[in-house]
Amino acid sequence: MSDFDTAGKQAGESARTAPAWEERNTTPANLVLEGGAMRGQFTAGVLDYFMEHGLFCDRVFGVSAGALNGYCYVSGEIGRTCFLNMKYANDPRYLSLKSYARTGNACGREFAFHEVPEKLEPFDFDAYRRSPIRLTAVSSNLDTGEADYHDVVDLADDGDLPYLIASSSMPLVSQIVDVDGKHLLDGGTCDSVPIVHSMLTGRKKHVVVLTQAADYVKGPNKLMPVLSQVYADFPYYLDRLRHRHYEYNRTYRQLVRMHDAGEVFVIRPQKPVTIHSMEHDQEKLLDLYAQGYAEAARTWFDLQEYLAK
Repeated sequence: MSDFDTAGKQAGESARTAPAWEERNTTPANLVLEGGAMRGQFTAGVLDYFMEHGLFCDRVFGVSAGALNGYCYVSGEIGRTCFLNMKYANDPRYLSLKSYARTGNACGREFAFHEVPEKLEPFDFDAYRRSPIRLTAVSSNLDTGEADYHDVVDLADDGDLPYLIASSSMPLVSQIVDVDGKHLLDGGTCDSVPIVHSMLTGRKKHVVVLTQAADYVKGPNKLMPVLSQVYADFPYYLDRLRHRHYEYNRTYRQLVRMHDAGEVFVIRPQKPVTIHSMEHDQEKLLDLYAQGYAEAARTWFDLQEYLAK
């Protein structure tokens, strides 16, 4: 059986069995998940290892692809994220510039958030509702230029689903999500790694999954002239876009110091991640998933020690 068939079989079985968290105790810790489009395959590997080994943090803060990984963690469906990303990597309705040309959204909203979970690859909405884990989806509020944090309680609820969609709606290739009087897009612009928000909850333990290696340094956005035209009505949002690389690099530096001080536990790729945001190569996607799984295994005992302190 091929690796892809194995991943598909695993995801299919998860849809037919009890959620992975059933009859398991949750851990009073916050799980903070960075985004990064298809870089989220690394996170998928980490979370599948967590679920297989019984680690269920009871709060998840997810940004963009981190939020998409997070909702499968909440529902306890091992293998689902990896399976979907691989199976539909070459389907233009899933994540592609063709989808953007046809629908105005690179991530096809009707296809990815309705047809796939409701028909093609049924999502366990009941398990999500019953889960002892709670997901907060992080978006960017274009009007205020600040991050928006929304607890996604029920994915079958039209009041919550738009926030998950907004969190993963990349600038320029996504339509603005208008919900509850707010204009929202991908949360990465205003809070790429919501560690400060996580700490403000009062929790003592924070597990952070990053999707870039330690030597990564974000540069200025080369599309800033285009962004300035497209989002001219949102000056505060444009300020965040212009300065995002400063904030991002500062957060990454801060997380290293916090991890070394034992204040948080960071899991990240050990080598540079080279896949594209809209990667179509299944072998590359599976390899990044395997890297995440292996990194979770490599750091497992250190993580247990951190959580036990």
